Amino acid sequence: MKAIAAAVLLLALGGTSYAQTGDPARGSTLYHTTYKCTDCHGDPPGANPANDQFLIKQGTPLGIANAVVLIPDMSARYLGILDVNAVDLADLSAYLAQFAAPPLSANYEGIWWNSPAGSESGWGINFEHQGDIIFATWFTYDTKGKGWWLVMIASKSAPNTYAGTLYTTSGPAFNAVPFNPANVVSTAVGSATLSFTDANNGSFSYTVNGVSQAKSITRQVFGPLPTCATAVDLAAATNYQGLWWAAPPGSESGWGVNFAHEGDTIFATWFTYDLDGTPLWLVAIAAKTAPGVYAGTLYRTTGPAFSAVPFDPANVVSTAVGNATLTFTDGNTGTFAYNVNGIAQVKAITRQVFSGTGTTCH
Repeated sequence: MKAIAAAVLLLALGGTSYAQTGDPARGSTLYHTTYKCTDCHGDPPGANPANDQFLIKQGTPLGIANAVVLIPDMSARYLGILDVNAVDLADLSAYLAQFAAPPLSANYEGIWWNSPAGSESGWGINFEHQGDIIFATWFTYDTKGKGWWLVMIASKSAPNTYAGTLYTTSGPAFNAVPFNPANVVSTAVGSATLSFTDANNGSFSYTVNGVSQAKSITRQVFGPLPTCATAVDLAAATNYQGLWWAAPPGSESGWGVNFAHEGDTIFATWFTYDLDGTPLWLVAIAAKTAPGVYAGTLYRTTGPAFSAVPFDPANVVSTAVGNATLTFTDGNTGTFAYNVNGIAQVKAITRQVFSGTGTTCH
């Protein structure tokens, strides 16, 4: 009978209008004095994690009214009093709202590809997302089918929207010693806009050398997706997802390697330069072989031009050209050892930070 009565009362409450702006100052008086909420809850709300977090999360007018009906301790004190007082409910809700944690901003860091997943396997775009800036590295193919990469610094232009100029780059060959960043040349070839409908889906619209297209994109998922946010301590990270470059920072500006780290696998996309200085990108699926160590085969890929309609993944051809080993001493320090067509080298690497304290994932 009690459950039936509660259900009937909830139906009645569902028809009650709470659509009014609450007064947090009066809500404080209600919380502390009128209803003596501090008898069971913290002062301020949040001091008692077990009870208070539920209170804050459910602290809408209807949520509080439902709690009065369903929670015996609250029913004994407030049933028929607080739950039917729309003004008091609105004011209490306004007071509690001050203690709710602000919603986390979506972070789009990681590797994305055409949607639906796998429909255009063979190209992708990496996002290094820090603050209101996304550094995008697009791995695709030029009009002759040769591997081609473009980069963009995309600034936030509207909610969930980022835009910038696309550049193609030439520079010293991947095996150049020393690698002189003064010889890196970037050329603007167009522009692009990234628009996200949620944390895992969006669109990539671009114009490159006069060719305009739009792609639906989604995250590339090959393991448990990490959660990424503003870094507190880069060195403490145990997930290595992000954009890395030569250490010390800026010493070899012009090339980098993106890590999409899901579970015990790192999908690495290395953007660098061929022996003739033209863009070159290589990929590796690096599996964990020991704590902080990941290794795999490096592949070079050819495929349909970025502008191909349709883009047929059956025409993508991958060729093994060597291997790579990633060794991390902490979340911000590591080495990138590789052998490409018989050329072996080792690079000290670190995260590329261009906004605030950077981003880490877990």
